[in-house]
Amino acid sequence: MVFAFSHMDRNIIAILLNSITEDLKLSDTQAGAMSGFAFAIFYATLGIPIARLADRHNRTRIITISLTLWSAMTAVCGLAGNFWQLLIARMGVGVGEAGCVPPSQSIIADYFPQGKRAFAMGVFGLGVPLGTLMGYGLGGYINEIYDWRIALYVVGLPGILVAVVVHFTLREPPRGLSDKLHAADGPIPNFMEVLRFIRKRRSLFHMTVGASLIVFGGYGSQTWIPAFFERSHGLTSAEIGLKLGPVFILGGVGGALLGGWLADKWGSQDPRWYMRIPALAILPAVPFSAVIMLMPATTYTIAGTEVSSSLVAILMMIVPGAAYSCYLGPTNAMLQQMVSLRMRATTVAIFLLVTNLIGMGLGPLTIGIVSDVMDEWFGTESLRYTMLSFLFIYVWASFHFFRAARTISADLEAAKA
Repeated sequence: MVFAFSHMDRNIIAILLNSITEDLKLSDTQAGAMSGFAFAIFYATLGIPIARLADRHNRTRIITISLTLWSAMTAVCGLAGNFWQLLIARMGVGVGEAGCVPPSQSIIADYFPQGKRAFAMGVFGLGVPLGTLMGYGLGGYINEIYDWRIALYVVGLPGILVAVVVHFTLREPPRGLSDKLHAADGPIPNFMEVLRFIRKRRSLFHMTVGASLIVFGGYGSQTWIPAFFERSHGLTSAEIGLKLGPVFILGGVGGALLGGWLADKWGSQDPRWYMRIPALAILPAVPFSAVIMLMPATTYTIAGTEVSSSLVAILMMIVPGAAYSCYLGPTNAMLQQMVSLRMRATTVAIFLLVTNLIGMGLGPLTIGIVSDVMDEWFGTESLRYTMLSFLFIYVWASFHFFRAARTISADLEAAKA
């Protein structure tokens, strides 16, 4: 639930992007900076000091405080009167959300043993499609009825109540509970010791690069896909929210659960499958994404019934949505398995620093910049061809996951030593 609220508050900006840019007179570059980079720079960098606290202190309390902060700052975004005010408010959302994933995944690793951990991380990963559904559905509908400011108030403020529920119901497990280990009472590894430890894991390097590229393409397209359907297919924000939300659920839930389940099933016999599953899943999604981007705004006759091309394109998004979610369970499970108990939250934070600066920070911003450049040649269709040109990113990501599979067995053995 916490992770779902996290993605609802960060992704609602996507469904409101066209309304915000029109109201505040923003360029696509400014919109990309506000929606992605401003959030990611604080989300990624502050994750490390917060994770250091999580490796030492009560993780539930950290999650509660973080949820309260990012929920309040989401509502504050609705008060912005210009680009700079909105940029600063989005930075505040990033500061709060920096305390979500590292302590959460550390807790999950203590609840679930290795053979069930990838599926558990896949369940945790359901926060991505569930939160996106809530953000798109509520945001699009409220924006259509009222405006984008009211949408941010309505989505942001309830998170404070959820923080109260978390405080009184989420149990802090003993560290090492599922592994039947006990956290050492001696000195806790400092940051440089953790960094040196994980640098020796070659599979972790390739896994981080692969995940960064998926996040670059996935978060970039997720941020801009509502604007694409508004500009190229003429849909309203309410129509997009109601249609895209269920598609994200079907694709994201299926991919996250299937990826985690297969990783636990096949990875228990051969750890290389933890990396092979996301590597293989990504590839068939690329041509599906290309067809979606190239589909013109028209009407098809299917079994005697007229169907808009936008509906066909949105339904097709189930396939890439599932494929791009398959990495969540296997990758997050391996992050916890490769390091010692008191390094887990910090390792996640370092991983998120790289993946989110590259993916979440640069993805929306780069697409916005290129779209502005291509506007000279393609006009309102510049976003279509910009997103199409970035699909090679996923093939590149698949390559790195295959490389990670080569050394993951040796790295896991070294972690036991």
